[in-house]
Amino acid sequence: MKKEISFEKNYLTVADIKSYLCISTTAAYELTHRKDFPVCRLGSSIRIPTQLFLAWVEKHTHIPADLASANKEVTLYVG
Repeated sequence: MKKEISFEKNYLTVADIKSYLCISTTAAYELTHRKDFPVCRLGSSIRIPTQLFLAWVEKHTHIPADLASANKEVTLYVG
């Protein structure tokens, strides 16, 4: 069962990232080691600033020209 993610939180966990992107736990942890991925390490804890994560996803999302020019509103439901 998918966990519902609240973007009202200031920080997300690796589990939140895993759920949002529908990737494995290993892949989520690998993201936290990328130089361009926003991460805050507090001892052994890893937290991802929510707004920076969403900006990172937007920057790394490719939208084909035919969809971008359609000017359609899309609603994404997670969970």
